Amino acid sequence: MRAAVYLGEGAVRIEEREVPRPGPGEVLVAMRACGICGSDLMQWYQDPRAPVVLGHEPVGVVVDARGDELPQPGTRVFIHHHVPCGECEYCRRGHETLCDTFKATRIEPGGFSELILVPALNASLDLLVLPDHVSDEAATLIEPLACCVRGLDRARVDADTRLLVIGGGQMGLLIAEAALARGADVTVAEPREDRRALATSLGAQGVEPSVEAVGSPTVIMLATGVAAAWELAVASADRGGIIQLFAPSGPGERRDFGVDDLFFRELEIQASYSAGPQDTRAALALIADGHISADKLITHRFPLEETEAALAAARSKEGIKVVVTAS
Repeated sequence: MRAAVYLGEGAVRIEEREVPRPGPGEVLVAMRACGICGSDLMQWYQDPRAPVVLGHEPVGVVVDARGDELPQPGTRVFIHHHVPCGECEYCRRGHETLCDTFKATRIEPGGFSELILVPALNASLDLLVLPDHVSDEAATLIEPLACCVRGLDRARVDADTRLLVIGGGQMGLLIAEAALARGADVTVAEPREDRRALATSLGAQGVEPSVEAVGSPTVIMLATGVAAAWELAVASADRGGIIQLFAPSGPGERRDFGVDDLFFRELEIQASYSAGPQDTRAALALIADGHISADKLITHRFPLEETEAALAAARSKEGIKVVVTAS
């Protein structure tokens, strides 16, 4: 089978590898589409792991299943690359994504591969059968959208929320659409005019990043890790508001704030990382019910052989969502 191996510094090599052999409870899936995540582009994060097969938003068709209760060959599925144990202290406290099992479970070798081996725990907890009307490309949004769902839940976003999303990339726009489905009043602050226009076309208010433009949001989700996003969030948050770090910043970066200002305004600072099984199911429901505009968000498609070009296109920010396909 072919796999796109990331070598570091943006370089990718297509390699021939042996087909994985599933064991008891495991599933072998033929990849049909896999989205590129922002984390796939972070060289400070990925280069130390190289050589590695990236891709953790895969959709495919089951070709072998070692268990009668599992999706059988021919079934289209979404694959979640990490799953929690559901029993540890972190899981009991609602922090499934901090579970040691969550961090240890992973698909083999990765989403940018012709065939993907799904471990037994992943197959039993978060291998979701796709409705016929949900396309392969739309289904690649399940994992990133699930992260957005978890972030919205943690920030307690509902119909009474004035939500400010800072950053109009793929994640910021997914957050906006998921929040609009909850009835929230959504503003997206984004420096690029084309992305502001896209946010507006989705039903949010696209504005330039400034205190005057964003008003007084009750919840702010930072879908970018740049320092200016943090500064805008602290300056604009309404009294009693929530500021959520949704996107990572570079290693060692720090942010300053006035403690007394946050204290007297009773601001809550939180973070949200990844997604669990309940979040992927909620994300699939949003997509299946038509709340997510996959046709507007997915702008570039590349075959597996051109994974390096796909990563370069995503890194250049030419489009919103870039997808790698099997052919």
